[in-house]
Amino acid sequence: MSFFLSWIKNYVKNPLELGAILPTYKFAANLMTKNIISNEKTIVVELGAGTGDITKSIINRGILQENLILVEINEDFCKILKQRFPKAQIFCEDAKTFFYKTISNEKKIDYIVSGLPFVSMSKAQKMEICELSFDNLSKNGIFFQITYFVKCSFPVEIINKNKLIKRLIGFTLLNIPPAFIWSIARRN
Repeated sequence: MSFFLSWIKNYVKNPLELGAILPTYKFAANLMTKNIISNEKTIVVELGAGTGDITKSIINRGILQENLILVEINEDFCKILKQRFPKAQIFCEDAKTFFYKTISNEKKIDYIVSGLPFVSMSKAQKMEICELSFDNLSKNGIFFQITYFVKCSFPVEIINKNKLIKRLIGFTLLNIPPAFIWSIARRN
């Protein structure tokens, strides 16, 4: 089954888990990854990796598959990710479980690229994932979030508590639905 048909099948079964009608188009994926600076040690975590459209853009920025950690709750999508990105570390679980079970505090993450549908999550769940994300980001790490609304879906309480700064880094109509890309980082 094609990536696209797999997406449609899973969207019909559970639209809130996917959050978007269609997979992210390359225009939005390229906006999400345009500020990633790579070297042979750059660690990137993608939360809600889907079928790998944003993942492909991350790799095109020079990130080694070996330094790429993909987190996806959907088992069908995890199978696709394993086929497309055999050298990446793939975790078929939700983001909270990933952070609690998998991440070691020794190795900090340089970038988190998130396709998670925060607008369909409870406030407590969204806040916990965002807090865990910044607990595991390096000092200069950046969190990128795609949304389909003008408003940033990253909780303002976490931004204020951790003295973070959010910035709209791009918008594209060439996505269904149109996409807004936000970056969230620590103030320097």
